[in-house]
Amino acid sequence: MPGFDNEVVVVTGAGDGIGRAVAHRFARKRAVVIVADIDKARAVRTVEEIDAFGGTATPFAVDVADAAAMESFAEDVHADFGAPRVLVNNAGFVTAGPFLEHTLEDWERLLGVNVWGLVHGCTHFGRQMIASRRGGRIINVTSVAAFAPIPSSTPYCATRAAAQMLTEGLRLEFAGTGVGVTAVCPALVPTGIYEEHDADGPTAAAASDAARTARGTADPDERWVTHGPDSIARTIVRVAARNPAVVPTPIEARALYLANRVSPGGARIAARVLEPERLTRLRARWSRPAALTRLDDYLARKLRERADH
Repeated sequence: MPGFDNEVVVVTGAGDGIGRAVAHRFARKRAVVIVADIDKARAVRTVEEIDAFGGTATPFAVDVADAAAMESFAEDVHADFGAPRVLVNNAGFVTAGPFLEHTLEDWERLLGVNVWGLVHGCTHFGRQMIASRRGGRIINVTSVAAFAPIPSSTPYCATRAAAQMLTEGLRLEFAGTGVGVTAVCPALVPTGIYEEHDADGPTAAAASDAARTARGTADPDERWVTHGPDSIARTIVRVAARNPAVVPTPIEARALYLANRVSPGGARIAARVLEPERLTRLRARWSRPAALTRLDDYLARKLRERADH
């Protein structure tokens, strides 16, 4: 897939954060971007921003957890634009707080968006891609939480781990069809997702703390090394032109992923002591940009070597 000129790209959760940045980047690559979000106003805003720099995009409002709505959405996209070449399942939902204080409604929403949302997207658009005989790319945005437990986030981590295994299994099933499937696993970045939780009490307080932490990593004195949504979006666009299996990003995510592969027990201890935001702050405090680039290249090379074997 050398380029994206006039190729149809579907991005869910594109009203804000990583999804919005992904939509912008694909539009700048001259793709025809389908901007999907549960909030129509946010989808429209993203499309207006793309229109402003001469890109092509169309807004859709859809709840990825709603099976009937996703089927209808996929049919509408196919009727108007044909089968997409790229699907970015980015929509996500997060809660935080003690396991015993999560309600059944919390679990249903987490599973609905983080797991069923991927199932619906991969099913309907994957079927279209295979039937088109043109191939394509499915990119599922999971999280470092898929392989590194995060304190007070057990339900969230569980759904991300399920999404990760769904992605890796689907990659095997789709092998030979021309449709590549990739898991992109971002570390904690300030995307706004924490502000969108709808939990109450201690869970809400924990999510608000997480939001403040995410915003804190983007302070002006740390901005030169902080990875935000646009950095993750750049990785996703690059991944869409290739076909890797798993892409943790940025470097702290790659380090955690490699540590988990080499020593799962050690990775769990590290996750308990060094939470993602602490890793980010340590990186910001002690690392120079050139050193970060060299380390990131080294970790990426190691990941490719492991994938080849």
